[in-house]
Amino acid sequence: MHKLTRRNVIATLTSSSVLLCPALLNAQTDLTAEWGDVPTDAPVGHDTLINLPAGPASVDITDLQPGEVTVIARPTEDPNYASTGNIQYVAVHHRTDEQAAFGAANDREGTVQDARYFVVDLVCTHRGKAIGLTGDPAAPFACTDRRSRHSSVYDASGFGVSGASEGEYLSIPAYTLDTDGAIVLTLA
Repeated sequence: MHKLTRRNVIATLTSSSVLLCPALLNAQTDLTAEWGDVPTDAPVGHDTLINLPAGPASVDITDLQPGEVTVIARPTEDPNYASTGNIQYVAVHHRTDEQAAFGAANDREGTVQDARYFVVDLVCTHRGKAIGLTGDPAAPFACTDRRSRHSSVYDASGFGVSGASEGEYLSIPAYTLDTDGAIVLTLA
């Protein structure tokens, strides 16, 4: 099992395996201007990236703080991930109290096991491009493809609030969340 620790976050943040865009973290953002040149095949704006092999995996996310997002990347043969280089990117968003309350009222029934943790596939419902993290607590997810007929933005429950995917939900991966003692996310 992989364990997310503060040491891991610090080590990962200093490595080249994580894509950070400081202007996107913890601030309202003009995505068209800020994301003009970001790649559309990988997420941006997350706090840490964990690369795992294909197949089932468990990650200890106990040290993930409210407002932080960890992205888990693992290879897949699923054609839904062709636009992301056959990498499944899964975000684990430890919601703030306000986001958890919003999620408790707005999450789709049966998709979220604990309102404090939102686990979601980072693939746009429109054309399968990568989803990035905006830093906006009200709309934390957005498609990295910012062209005029794309530009999807999703709220804290993964619901499309604007762009080509307005009215659609981001997909939720098959997962379990064990919150007895350590907080462990297991992906199928």
